[in-house]
Amino acid sequence: MFWLFLFLTIFWIVVLIDFIIGFRQIVSIEDYAPKPSHELVSIIIAAKDEEISIQQTIESLIAQQDVRLEIIAVNDRSQDRTGLILNQLAEKHSQVRTITIERLPEGWLGKNHALEQGVRISSGHYLLFTDADIHFSNTSLSKAIHYLELEEADHLTAAPNLIARSVPLKGLISFFLFGFGYLKRPWTANQIQPRGGMGIGAFQLVTRKCYEGIGGHESIRFRPDDDLALGMKIKKKGYKQRLATALHSLSVEWYPSFHSALKGFEKNAFAGLNYSVLLGFTAIIGVIVSQILPFIFLFSSDAGVQIISAVNIVLLFYLYALTTKHLTTYSRWIIFGLPIFALLFVYMLGRALILTWIRGGIVWRGSRYSLKELKQNFKDSEEDNH
Repeated sequence: MFWLFLFLTIFWIVVLIDFIIGFRQIVSIEDYAPKPSHELVSIIIAAKDEEISIQQTIESLIAQQDVRLEIIAVNDRSQDRTGLILNQLAEKHSQVRTITIERLPEGWLGKNHALEQGVRISSGHYLLFTDADIHFSNTSLSKAIHYLELEEADHLTAAPNLIARSVPLKGLISFFLFGFGYLKRPWTANQIQPRGGMGIGAFQLVTRKCYEGIGGHESIRFRPDDDLALGMKIKKKGYKQRLATALHSLSVEWYPSFHSALKGFEKNAFAGLNYSVLLGFTAIIGVIVSQILPFIFLFSSDAGVQIISAVNIVLLFYLYALTTKHLTTYSRWIIFGLPIFALLFVYMLGRALILTWIRGGIVWRGSRYSLKELKQNFKDSEEDNH
């Protein structure tokens, strides 16, 4: 056990160096002043059963200062009052246009199809893809455009403040961000090489030329992780990409409860693991060994194992604190729940893998997709990237 924890210590030290360097490369759009832009921005929103949040989101977009914009809200087969609310907003505000989708074509995921349809009737030099439950401060878009133009970039994605009502939910979200950090290394978006890349569904600002150059959402039409897939495709195609934080300009209640987080993770679990059962179980074992066992063996009768376990725990707390500081507005005290949150994450991932395997696929936005077709379309998407 001593040698295993020694190996983990070396691993976490390497990760820590990567985190420190990486987070220094991610700026906040709050550091940039609003600047008037004369270019038209087409904001595309796919909305399915979003009657609770869609009006607030669109009104916060209408209130944007120093930008020319059109808002294209796509009602994607909603069964609630979403369509009625969108029609009322379109009648009241000339910037708002609506589309209603009644049927999902074969070979598409609903959100990707809705966004593609929205782009088709858009006119802007810039395209902004966002979700139906995001709240924008009134200068967030002008600051983002200012930063994009200063960097001469083709694509800017921004991390919002992820609002959570309970400590377990905050812990689960922050632990997810921690794992996402060392697995996906989001700061690669700001580096020159074509590897990596990043896309966050809350805010993806892209030039029309770039979007058309990668084949639009049609090129990722069957990817549940559409935001990340879009960002990675942009990077691989050689376009200049930037990732920033916007913790005081954008906010979203990612999940209203712990239960809804479990449901949401059913969609994302296999997508993040390339639809591989082997990778799924490897991830579960990896978290148990690297982020739970050190806390258990801190009480070992072997002094050497105790010391090396303590070193691992200090490194884990430091890495978790860096993630929490840079990507959330949560209290730093939350880092001390790390072993509990790791157990919750293992439960959530295991549950998602088992349910996906039993069902033979996922259910998303009211439609069911088989594991076989998800794997095949993921493979096709990866081959298109090369």
